[in-house]
Amino acid sequence: MKILQLLPSAFPWIVLSASFLALVYPPIFTWFSGNLITLGLGGIMLGMGLTLQLKDFRQVTKTPSWILTGFLLQFTLMPFFGWLLGILFELPPFFAVGLILVSCCPGGTASNVIVFLSRSNLALSVSMTAISTIGAIVLTPLLTSSLSGNEIDVDAMGLFYSTLKVVLIPVLLGVFLNARLPKYAPKIKLYSPAFAVILITLIVASIIGQGKEIILNSGFALILAIMTLHLIGFLNRIYF
Repeated sequence: MKILQLLPSAFPWIVLSASFLALVYPPIFTWFSGNLITLGLGGIMLGMGLTLQLKDFRQVTKTPSWILTGFLLQFTLMPFFGWLLGILFELPPFFAVGLILVSCCPGGTASNVIVFLSRSNLALSVSMTAISTIGAIVLTPLLTSSLSGNEIDVDAMGLFYSTLKVVLIPVLLGVFLNARLPKYAPKIKLYSPAFAVILITLIVASIIGQGKEIILNSGFALILAIMTLHLIGFLNRIYF
């Protein structure tokens, strides 16, 4: 069981190793797809919820400036860097538009995992995910079309329901179990970071394996641009 406790500290190396294996031999990870990815994301958020209490969210409401700052950075700094990286790396228009679209999307489960493993303000991160998702219904297509000149349709209700199913309900269930099962919750949440690492690694490696041909044919510039954008996003979520 000590190995499980050590996994979070090796998270970057585990993800990188699994991603490389997924490019070499995709079937190792591509079996983890479809509903398994949805269940995996929900399981990650459930484990995070077990580490939270209602008072954590009450504390967030006392500092609305944090939410406002995060929201503004999400929809100003990130889109700007998405547009800038497309220019700096001289990406083809198709990939540049895709990079801008990604940068205009709200933070998701992966960013929450990084905050969770870094022991930062998880309640704030989860709240930001919910609020930025609501804002994305209007801002994602608006910013993408403004920066790239391409119209993007966003399924507003689909975005809302997926956030409800994958983020909010599992987190609230975890908070409820933490309050109702005080004897068992601490034992479970002791290992939840390790299981979060395992699940997010399976998800990332599966997606990379499924997109192997696109990734290998896209060139080093696109890969480096995406990695840079995600690094900026993670730092944004952790420090702001």
